[in-house]
Amino acid sequence: MNALSQPVPPVAVASVAAAVSLAALTAYLLPRRGRPSVDWLLATIATQAVGCLAYSVGLFVTAPTWRVAFEVVCVLALVWLGYLFLGFALEYTGRVGSRGWMAFAALAVVPALGSLLLLTSSFHGLFWTDPTPVRVLGVVTLDYTFRSGALATLAVDMAYVAVGVYLLVETILSYGPLYRSEAVAVALSTVPPGVGVAVWVLDLGPASTLIWAVPLSVVHAGLDAYAFAGKQLFDASPKAGRVADEQAIDALPDPVVVVDDAGRIVDVNAAALDVLVDGDEAATIGRDAAAVLTVDLDAVRDGDDHSITVTTDDGRYVFAVHRSPLVSGDAVVGHTLLFRDVTAERENEQRLEVFNRVLRHNLRNKLTTVLGSTAVIEEEADDPKIRTLAATAHESGAALAAIGEKARRFDRLRHRDLAIADVAVTDVVAEVVGEFDERAAITGRGPDDLVVATDRRHLAFALENVVENAIEHAIDSTPSVDRRRRRVRGRPRGARRRTRDPGGRGRGADERDGERPRTRERARAVDGRLVSASPRRRRHLRADRRRDDGQTLAPGDDAGRRPRR
Repeated sequence: MNALSQPVPPVAVASVAAAVSLAALTAYLLPRRGRPSVDWLLATIATQAVGCLAYSVGLFVTAPTWRVAFEVVCVLALVWLGYLFLGFALEYTGRVGSRGWMAFAALAVVPALGSLLLLTSSFHGLFWTDPTPVRVLGVVTLDYTFRSGALATLAVDMAYVAVGVYLLVETILSYGPLYRSEAVAVALSTVPPGVGVAVWVLDLGPASTLIWAVPLSVVHAGLDAYAFAGKQLFDASPKAGRVADEQAIDALPDPVVVVDDAGRIVDVNAAALDVLVDGDEAATIGRDAAAVLTVDLDAVRDGDDHSITVTTDDGRYVFAVHRSPLVSGDAVVGHTLLFRDVTAERENEQRLEVFNRVLRHNLRNKLTTVLGSTAVIEEEADDPKIRTLAATAHESGAALAAIGEKARRFDRLRHRDLAIADVAVTDVVAEVVGEFDERAAITGRGPDDLVVATDRRHLAFALENVVENAIEHAIDSTPSVDRRRRRVRGRPRGARRRTRDPGGRGRGADERDGERPRTRERARAVDGRLVSASPRRRRHLRADRRRDDGQTLAPGDDAGRRPRR
């Protein structure tokens, strides 16, 4: 009978099918290279595919030398398979950090030594002895006796596989019912090849010379394809869920949602289910976070707050969304979205805004009437005492009106967009102090070419309040103001500006000026808040230092660092 007309043995068909299936799974994974743990799984499946292919070809080879060569390639693949699979399991589940990988690298010593023993076994016989071609079930196999080196290597190899399977099953089960069938598939996929290795190594049955792990790998390939490809289990990142579990998000009263690096929900707490998510936890895990939460994840940068409005049966709520990364080792595996209820804060801000506008509007109107009336009384009253009282009232009203005008100016600045540009500090200072030349002797020191990157309007407003504060609280009848400007070391666009007045802090000085100490402190506080608010909006800070010989107010540098004292 012609050899081509003879049927192909089923064992050979299964072996070739296993090689083709594993090669197809390798091709499926190739476009996903670079994603977490994909490279490890790719190496595992590719190694297994090469081993199965070499063994499938060897089943038809009768030349002893070539038959041994194909057997060696297959056994080498089996020796390394457990180590590669364990690496995949560790990476996929996120169970090892940067230091742990160094320890894991040490585990490669066993397959490396086993490979060396296998390749040199013809000289020392520590792996196998007397490999002889024999026919079993219509194919060509090798009959040999395993030695201690082979038994130890393959035992450790199977131990690596067992640990990897445990890690995968335990992690996938933590996903909940959503991936329970996939967890079963992962566990069962290792059983057929494992049984095949046991029959081969332990010499069980009449066909024990056949490496049964190869033909049985076709079942392994099918189950892996179902778990990692058909159900997109590989697209979910268990690392993010594991790190979130470690942070015990269920104990937090605010809604918390954990997403992996693909933007899929991997964990939620009870508060999030009550307010943000329409459904139970099992139905939520694995869904796209942007679709479920109506949150643009790209717009919510790490460390920044982004607000969303949620309408429920209990009312309308405003949440500030804060995103922070989940880090496993050196890699970002996902993000935690914290939803902080700011409904009461926003309502209070709106009420204060309305109250502030109404108060300023009414204050301006009433003060206009007061100033006009006191001016008329001061001019037309015959009694000097009444004229003095009217003048005092007019002066106090004018001061109060000036404070209101400051507040209005700052409110207008606050609602404008910042215009950051290079500003010559000397020019701004000259404009500001020109308004106070008649009220105080102002001196200045600093580089004339000093330039800072800032908003000119905010800088001018802050300097006006600093200088005026120094003049208003000076105890001298001829107040003086000392202005200093200097560059910030190491920051070409940074500067510090100091304005110092000789105003006293003691009780005696306050009483000599005819003011109560608390009144002066409140006045200083108002000016200080206005001074600090404007630079802070430019991401600056303000230092407020007082000494016995006066007060120093210094807006900070543009780096947001507090000036040294």
